Amino acid sequence: MENLKRDTEDLMKAYVDLPLDDYRKKLDLLNKLTNHMYREGKFLLAAEMARAELPRFEEYRCLELANITNNMIKYCCLAGDYDSSIEYGLKALELFHQFGTADDINDVIANIGGVYIYMVQYEKGLEYTLRALEYAKSKNDREAASFFLNNCGIALNKLGHHDEAIANYEEAISIKLELGKKGELCNSYMNLAQVFLDTGNYSEAFEVLEKARPIAEEIGNLQTLKELSFHMADYYRRKGLFDEALELLSSYVEFHTEAGSLSKIPDALKEMADIHETIGELENALNDYKRLVSINERLYREASSARMVELESSFRVQQKMQEIEMLNSQNHELEEVKILLERRNRELLETQEKLEIANEMLKIQAETDPLTGLLNQKRMYPIIETEIDRALRYGGLLSMVMIDLDDFKKINDIYGHLIGDNVLKAAAAIVKNSIRRSDYAFRYGGEEFLLLLPSTDIENASAMANRLREEISSSLRPRVTLSAGVSTWKGEDATDFIRKTDALLYQAKENGKDRIVKEV
Repeated sequence: MENLKRDTEDLMKAYVDLPLDDYRKKLDLLNKLTNHMYREGKFLLAAEMARAELPRFEEYRCLELANITNNMIKYCCLAGDYDSSIEYGLKALELFHQFGTADDINDVIANIGGVYIYMVQYEKGLEYTLRALEYAKSKNDREAASFFLNNCGIALNKLGHHDEAIANYEEAISIKLELGKKGELCNSYMNLAQVFLDTGNYSEAFEVLEKARPIAEEIGNLQTLKELSFHMADYYRRKGLFDEALELLSSYVEFHTEAGSLSKIPDALKEMADIHETIGELENALNDYKRLVSINERLYREASSARMVELESSFRVQQKMQEIEMLNSQNHELEEVKILLERRNRELLETQEKLEIANEMLKIQAETDPLTGLLNQKRMYPIIETEIDRALRYGGLLSMVMIDLDDFKKINDIYGHLIGDNVLKAAAAIVKNSIRRSDYAFRYGGEEFLLLLPSTDIENASAMANRLREEISSSLRPRVTLSAGVSTWKGEDATDFIRKTDALLYQAKENGKDRIVKEV
């Protein structure tokens, strides 16, 4: 990392020394400079630096301008500015059509696919990435193909096509092992582990993460190590090791907050909030949600961002040799400005934050079942209708699972309602820790739960229901079994969708309980 810092300073000096007349070389230096910032983990700074400098080169259309425009796709994406990412992608396509090669254009297509995946538009992301993969394979570019296979795996996993995702990751891993691409190999291992986590295969997930660990430590790249810690936190969360998960997630959030990589933060904050809710620490959960709501404003407040860019890119108006000598004082000034802005913003937003806290507490109380911590029926119908609209609009899959704890009344009668409530809470915790972040779990009533699973087909939904049945049966004391009905959306409205799933649950009860009945 120290070498990267020195390289960045050398590139700053070279960039300042070079006159604008030599615009192609100057653009190349700007591209190298921002790429070094990116490799240091300073995604936001790389994006803002290039954004501040690029207007000087608008009249100079050339290959070098196309190259840095293409890199702006990933800088802006990781900084959370998806609109700008797509805009730069379209500009890069236009420039490469004029000055680049088919390989360059394919790289842009792949980058745009990656942006759509970050935007949770997995179908569109998969479409772009498959186009890039097909081209790379036609050119026998195995290194590029391994990267695109990895991104295809991410989209496929999110869409519920877990077996296809695993096949893509395994092919990518095979190529990267052969080519010795250790850094990218870690990414594929971590993504493969995520599929195993999402499908409840925790031991397989742990084994894969342990394969990635020594490689990440050997490389010594802090970003890779933090990504590994995020996946380990997910593993710990699902295994009920909440303290270990929270420690890793907190460190992960702080790292990416400092780096300005906004797109990396929300998932971690959401996991922290879920854990705090699960263990009954509602105040901490509220703080997590508060940070989640405010993170974009805190990182991208216009005045702060403009001042940071002014300070960090001020070498443009400094004397050539003096610029490097002043870096330390510049950084000190930047920190002072950050502190001042944060203090003023806290004062200005104090009343607003109090209102947000009160509103968030009311929202949590109004939408959450107080015993289990699951969403209640008030939230159920609006969410189901929203997901039906999404499935209709994009042609996606949507499945539902209706669960009932068998003979639960006997537990209350024999052991008392306090024990019965504890069983319900424990069952709800297992449900919550077993679903993906994109899934929903509701307390439907009494001892009944309803799960809504976007981008999931009937087979994967049934498999998940069976895993829940086995885990609840084996881990809860007093022992309790469950029955479940599983269906997939076929054009019904929300009421009929629930009704047909409930009928399948009733059939499971009639057939002897402790079983799953799925729609045929």
